Amino acid sequence: METLETKKKRAFPHSLVIIFLLICVAAVMTWVVPAGEYVRVEDALTGRMVVDPNSYHVVESNPANLFDVFVAIPRGLSEAGWIAWMVLIIGGSFHVIESTQSTRALIGKFMKTLKGRGGIFFIPLLMLPFFMLPAITGNGESMLAFLPLGILIARSMGFDAMTGLCIVTIASSTGYCTGLFSAFSTGTAQSLVGLPVLSSGLWFRILGAVLLFAAAAFWTVRYAWMVKKDPTKSYCYDLERNASEQEAEIVELTTRRKLCLVEFLLGICTIVYAALAGWDFKTRFPAIFIIMAVVIGLTAGYDANKIASTFVDGAKVVLVGALVTGFSKGISVILADANITDTIVHALSSLVVGLPTQIGAMAMLLVQSVLNCFIISSSGQAAATIPIMSPLGDVLGLTQQTVVMAFLYGDGFSNLLLPMNASIMGACAISGITYPQYMRRAIRHYASYMVIGFIMLFIAATIKLGPF
Repeated sequence: METLETKKKRAFPHSLVIIFLLICVAAVMTWVVPAGEYVRVEDALTGRMVVDPNSYHVVESNPANLFDVFVAIPRGLSEAGWIAWMVLIIGGSFHVIESTQSTRALIGKFMKTLKGRGGIFFIPLLMLPFFMLPAITGNGESMLAFLPLGILIARSMGFDAMTGLCIVTIASSTGYCTGLFSAFSTGTAQSLVGLPVLSSGLWFRILGAVLLFAAAAFWTVRYAWMVKKDPTKSYCYDLERNASEQEAEIVELTTRRKLCLVEFLLGICTIVYAALAGWDFKTRFPAIFIIMAVVIGLTAGYDANKIASTFVDGAKVVLVGALVTGFSKGISVILADANITDTIVHALSSLVVGLPTQIGAMAMLLVQSVLNCFIISSSGQAAATIPIMSPLGDVLGLTQQTVVMAFLYGDGFSNLLLPMNASIMGACAISGITYPQYMRRAIRHYASYMVIGFIMLFIAATIKLGPF
């Protein structure tokens, strides 16, 4: 029997531990990698300072010492402070909204209405709300609350628990990948490269979202059809043989919750309008979420203390993500102080020099996918990698919008497979599906998403996808 001590030894390192080790690696690199830099010139069209790809030259080295490693952490928190505060504010506000159970009641009523209807082509319709909510809000973890109901509906339609997991968890994870209006991923990345936040490149993200949803629905319908014809082919057949038909909790859609939903919809519309109108992203977007939390909390019957305490509980949930953002920024602080960021960019560009820009865009997707294994937080990964990928894009002749798309897909797609992803492991725990069983299903989604990502980046690099 495995002891507690053995389990502790096998436990995956905490995100902050990984980031700190990466800061240490960056510090060691400052002693090994020669310092160098590119000359920045102003782009006549955008006014943004861009890299002159032929201007790289060696400069004086400034390696980091041991104390610099620890100084980089508070400096990173300070420089990425607005991102960390945004994560806390949006996380806390969304928790207030979710605590009213308004969205749970609406989706629960919708799914209960479809219960018992065996038409397999209802599946994409069931998946759509779970896809859209994370695509707009950037919050996919809250969709776990609907998983028991999703599994119940799937079984009542003659399918299995894996189909229910695909309807809820795969759909929400896929929606998150699109970054349509996600302040955490798209907003952070675009602000770091100086693009108009959320409004820029929206049509291209919508195109990608349509393709990704089509792929998610195709694989889910195909699997459900297989299980319907032969239940023994279920990836979790043993689980299905022992499945109990317990009723999942259905939350009543009261008048208060209907009003909360109307207010939530108005808030989402305001966010979309603010993005298209070019409102200040760093302050006004979090402010919209605060207003939504207060108004919806009061409508739900909360007093001021209840709203505040629920907000704090939500902020606690995302606190690690906020800290990871600041810690991750410490990596780029170390590299920038030692003047080796441009050296890394120069080395990476030399690997693909002479190749079509489309290949460079695809390579960025692969690099971001690997980095996501170490930096799970989307805002944290943006803070750590965009300072390197942005000038690399300039050198390779890629637009900054293409750089952002490579980041979004690299950050999002690999989340489907990572055992460090709370949404995935939580879904496995709730459903009773083992991680290997889940992987057997998810790998098909991941492979098709990567193909779509490569195609989208090929197009972006070819048409030189601009800010709008």
